[in-house]
Amino acid sequence: WYQRRVRVLICFHCLQATLEPLSKEEKKKKKDKKEQRPVLQTVGERGLINTEPQSYTEITKNHKKYSRNHVDKKMFKNDLLGFVTPWNSHGYDVAKTFGAKFNYISPVWLQIVPTAQGTFMIKGGHDIDAGWIRDVRANNTNVKLAPRLIFEQWSMGHLTQVTSSESELLHMVQVIVEFFKGEKFDGAVLEIWRQFGGREKPRLHQVIKAISEGLSAEGMSTLLVIPPGVRPFPEIFDKYDFQILHPYIEKFVMMTYDHHHATGKAGPVGPMDWGLRNILLIMEHEDNDNHRHKLLYGVHFYGVDFRGDGHFDAIVGHQYIDLVKSVKPSQFIWHLKASELSFEYRDNKQIHKVFYPSLRFLQKRVEAAEKFKIGIAIWEIGQGLDYFYDLL
Repeated sequence: WYQRRVRVLICFHCLQATLEPLSKEEKKKKKDKKEQRPVLQTVGERGLINTEPQSYTEITKNHKKYSRNHVDKKMFKNDLLGFVTPWNSHGYDVAKTFGAKFNYISPVWLQIVPTAQGTFMIKGGHDIDAGWIRDVRANNTNVKLAPRLIFEQWSMGHLTQVTSSESELLHMVQVIVEFFKGEKFDGAVLEIWRQFGGREKPRLHQVIKAISEGLSAEGMSTLLVIPPGVRPFPEIFDKYDFQILHPYIEKFVMMTYDHHHATGKAGPVGPMDWGLRNILLIMEHEDNDNHRHKLLYGVHFYGVDFRGDGHFDAIVGHQYIDLVKSVKPSQFIWHLKASELSFEYRDNKQIHKVFYPSLRFLQKRVEAAEKFKIGIAIWEIGQGLDYFYDLL
């Protein structure tokens, strides 16, 4: 009798909880979740690839509605690399959900630093997520896991030291190769060039070649991050550097974004006309043109909120959506040459100008990359909106 009474009371409370009306906030969350489920049609089939959205709700009501029929279909014809950062966890989910679209996934985990004892060590190993790596590889057996390895705390003295002694250079290469081999990575994305501002190029060539040869001997690939070379940026990596290094480098990742950092003005983050001029600058050398497939055009998936006082803040996908929902822009502006979208709003007597990628922004870059027969590298995949991946 007691057990039966307990069961009746439990059922009564369950029924009461079920029948109890949802709060306004709970109803909104439930509605938003239902509205943002994946759908059958692509963004193109739904007529969402526009230069200027007719309403801000075109973005807010659709940004999570990617086509579930195209999750495992690679739409972009050329190679695609996606960077993933540990401080933006959505990128980890994107790499698993849309893994079939990528040729390379590059987690931003590792740094190689010189020690006081004159040796070298790799830091950042605590960020390595073996379970996530297994999941990514399970979704795409052909993807290459190539973490970025950035040279941190290196002075010109360290560069001179390591290139002046064959034993020290071999030791540094051994540290890198043993670490990457031990973690069963498929390669490394080296970021070393920008740190030295284009100085001591022969020494940089020497280091990069040595690392590439060491990794290659163990069946691993070497990719190299290179800076843009068209104004307002100085040309610190040029067509001759490409010619010397392309036999050793599987892909060159060109950082064709952060344009606003160099100009100091509110404007497009990675203007497409400027980005393509950087690609053409490398291709000017006849021999380089035969290796254009090794170039990856850097495409940013973050935006920037420029304030009237001259300051600015980077914004990622969820921040952009929250901002658009909050200010409800009445007008969006398409910048033709830059192929970027912006809107303005007023806050605390300041006018803000916001630039953030759009579907049309991405479509234009995909079309250009296919036309030029080059790949794309995304910085970084957790910063974008989920429906972007219908185009990739």
